[in-house]
Amino acid sequence: MKAALTRPLCAVLAATLLTTGIGVGPVLAQETPPESATGTELSEPTTSREHAPDTDECPQQVSPPEAKSTSEVPVPGQAVPTPLPVAVAGNCGVTAPDGFDVPEEVLASAWLVADMDTGEIVAAKDPHGRYRPASIIKVLLALLALDNLTLTDEVTVSEESAGQIGSAVGIGAGGRYTVDQLLHGLLLVSGNDAAHALAQELGGDEVVLREINELARDLGTTDTRAASYSGLDSPGMSTSAYDMGLIYREAYSRPGFFRIVDTDHIPFPGYDDLPGYEVWNDNGLFLNDPDGIGGKTGYTDDANHTFVGAMNRDDRRLFTVILDTTTDKARPWEQAQLLLNQAYEIPEGEGVGLLEPVAVDGPSATPTPAPELDGEAVDEPGVHAQDSARSQWLVPGIIAVVAVAVLAALALVITRRLNRQSGRHAQR
Repeated sequence: MKAALTRPLCAVLAATLLTTGIGVGPVLAQETPPESATGTELSEPTTSREHAPDTDECPQQVSPPEAKSTSEVPVPGQAVPTPLPVAVAGNCGVTAPDGFDVPEEVLASAWLVADMDTGEIVAAKDPHGRYRPASIIKVLLALLALDNLTLTDEVTVSEESAGQIGSAVGIGAGGRYTVDQLLHGLLLVSGNDAAHALAQELGGDEVVLREINELARDLGTTDTRAASYSGLDSPGMSTSAYDMGLIYREAYSRPGFFRIVDTDHIPFPGYDDLPGYEVWNDNGLFLNDPDGIGGKTGYTDDANHTFVGAMNRDDRRLFTVILDTTTDKARPWEQAQLLLNQAYEIPEGEGVGLLEPVAVDGPSATPTPAPELDGEAVDEPGVHAQDSARSQWLVPGIIAVVAVAVLAALALVITRRLNRQSGRHAQR
């Protein structure tokens, strides 16, 4: 739904409503720190940096950065999930064509810019580095709901759903909402309350965690383990810019998803004696750039800021995924805007790779997800490159796999020979 007002004016109005609490429903726990529709920071970030982290030596090839909070401390009796197998190795720094200059305001550890329609990767940084997604992981829940629920069906909200911690759209216990309204609450303002309500309609937390991880694997991801469906940090949570690129490219191809994230605002029902109110899109790129297309925002103390946004300029639709960034020099949506503006300077066909599922031999690379912790966080992909770029991204990983297999076979032969000679079983 497009508002009659211009987007900049809409953004100013939304920011005013958000900061005054007028006309936007109950002000519950927001993403920490919350970002208004214009991108104005409402509290100080917990992480500060002068430059984007150097990822050339692949520091996050296996696991996300060490947690700063206790959000990923296992509960008693809970096993710590082992890291996912590394399917693609190498090229963890910036890979970009001539003429693509990474803006100094972009402080993200990892990012990717790709064509929504062709899958061409224009440029990327540490695309398979593993980071925490925060609320951009909600896209998997949205896709599951779009596939399995009827938009017009009504949901009666429980006390548990209404009381979820983190960012909220403001649903109330006993209130009745359509699936479509809950999806808007999920994607426009990152409502953890809406996420919980939708998850219960889909079979409950355990069922949804299993199914969204299966969905991620079906889309060809190898770095993603959703340990919560809302983006709250929990043991084992992991994703990459490449994986999020695969998932969001699929999402953008769904008319139902596109319709929701490309919406300025909707009227939202109240509950009990609370009147209805308006729910606004919190994606600053969509609201502030005339070419902007919606996406998703995210933040937790351990993930830092994450962001997905897109543009449609001259019928060329590009989108970007940003992981682990701060607001020291620019807001996440502004960093996305800068990257996309650079990408539009690169002609079609001159990118660095192709965004496509990663082929993995053998068993599934994604173990059973860890259960979600109760009340700790407050929240709220191999590049198959073209020509020489393809060998830069894939060959190191292939060589590594072959080398490990050869060494293992050689060790087995030697062990067997020693066993025969000594008449003893080798220790494992």
